[in-house]
Amino acid sequence: MRTSMSSRFALVGALIVLVSGVTLSCGDDGPPVCPTGNCTLPGNTVVKFKFNNYPDIGFDSDTCSELSVATVRVEVIGIDDATAYDVRDVQCSEGQATFSDLLVMNYNVAVTPLDLDGNPLIKADSPGRGVVAAAGPGARTEVTVNVQYESWARSYAGQFLFKLTWLGASCVSSGTTAVTQHSLTLTVNGVVVSQRTTNPVDQPLDGSTDIPCVPSTGAPLTVMSVPWGPATLHVIGKNDADEVLGDHTFDTFVGAGMFNPTLTFDTPADAGI
Repeated sequence: MRTSMSSRFALVGALIVLVSGVTLSCGDDGPPVCPTGNCTLPGNTVVKFKFNNYPDIGFDSDTCSELSVATVRVEVIGIDDATAYDVRDVQCSEGQATFSDLLVMNYNVAVTPLDLDGNPLIKADSPGRGVVAAAGPGARTEVTVNVQYESWARSYAGQFLFKLTWLGASCVSSGTTAVTQHSLTLTVNGVVVSQRTTNPVDQPLDGSTDIPCVPSTGAPLTVMSVPWGPATLHVIGKNDADEVLGDHTFDTFVGAGMFNPTLTFDTPADAGI
């Protein structure tokens, strides 16, 4: 009989708890799904930035560390309404700034790299520039802005690495039907460089000497401490009989710092091969 009474009390207690729980839940709807009362997602307008981006000549960009960029200031100014203005300062390593809920219109974009002390690293009134359409509710737009070489206020030096091919093929060590030697002239900002290669050791880059060719299957030709900037590489390839088999000038770019890409310069068919 005691067991039966205990069971009844337990059942009654459980029912009371259940009813209480139902009552509380019915009277408390919890927090709103949208705390502001507006469930519309804001539009996100993304501005990405690169430094010295020249993909047409094989150079993607310089890095933040190579140019001593700590933060980047990104400004957007309405083209038809200059009072529509916003600004973001972001860490350079982020590679982009995001603006949420801008008024929907077209904006001019200005990108200014800054050093650790917040000082601009570019010449006055020379930011990277672009145009972006602001994203509407729930949408996303983006633009990539290039801070070009001409904008920078400082001078840098960099490592230049490259390989040479001839109609897609490597040179050879001897023979008269393929390139076995070459002369190279590297010109940066209109000035022929005085630096010599470190790999292979001590080869000139002023066009003064024919040197044994460096196969493209091996390590790249390497030049240290070259002034940075727009450049040209003039390549003349000869066979063992000193006959010119290829003569071509390539547009290129010498980036800042040590970690530049290895560029491949392929002498085309119209160069006499």
